[in-house]
Amino acid sequence: MTTIKNARRSALFSRFFGSNVAWLREVVAAALIKGGVKPNTLTFLGLFFTLIAAVFLARGAGDKIAAAPYHSWFGFVAALFLILASACDILDGAVARNAKQITRLGGFLDSTLDRFADGLIFIGIMIYYIRRPDIPYHRLFAALGMVALVNAQMISYVKARAENIIDNCTVGYWQRSERIAAVLLGLFSGHIATVLCVLAVLPPFTVLRRIIYTSQQIKRLDNNQPPLQPYPPLQGLKRLALWRYRRDTWQYELIAALLIAFILLLDIQKLLDR
Repeated sequence: MTTIKNARRSALFSRFFGSNVAWLREVVAAALIKGGVKPNTLTFLGLFFTLIAAVFLARGAGDKIAAAPYHSWFGFVAALFLILASACDILDGAVARNAKQITRLGGFLDSTLDRFADGLIFIGIMIYYIRRPDIPYHRLFAALGMVALVNAQMISYVKARAENIIDNCTVGYWQRSERIAAVLLGLFSGHIATVLCVLAVLPPFTVLRRIIYTSQQIKRLDNNQPPLQPYPPLQGLKRLALWRYRRDTWQYELIAALLIAFILLLDIQKLLDR
């Protein structure tokens, strides 16, 4: 029987939603283990679902379900396959951990295929805009897709390179889960252009923070000083930097809520159509 440990959560949403998701993850993982499913199988299955999603993204990433002039179900279907891919990404680690099948090869494949998956998502979106000259500023949105892809790769690269030297470099808001969640919101709402603007402008600050944090840790390591905490208590005006708080805090959830509202309420593509 799998034991589920409840993490200490100071935020209401994380306390209720996060705990339930963790419980469901462990239950599904236990069923998969009983069925003989291997973690690497889930990892490759997640990439396969992402590939299917990318095909639908190329057909209709910026389309809306029931709104002219860009109407289709392609974006909605792409979002469903991305949810399946995300489920596989969540479950492969749980299966590996609970079945005691954690291997260095599995960790390497998981991280590497995630980078391929990020590429497929944004390449699919870029293809959509390239093949839609009827959309105003379609070349601009294609370019923003490229910038968003570079940002995603750089966030992951800096972390991987840093953790060859220091123990941990998970600081910064725009981790992979946040980026995928933003894309899903954009697809379900038909506001993928808004998401491209967000993912082109904001994630570089996560890259910068990881570079600064790693530099500070290396200096302390060279001077035989204890390492910094990834999320130290903020003092003075720094307390207003709500995006610097860790997950499962009310500050983090407030920033997440503001970003969700921004994506759902602002349709940049529609504004440019006028």
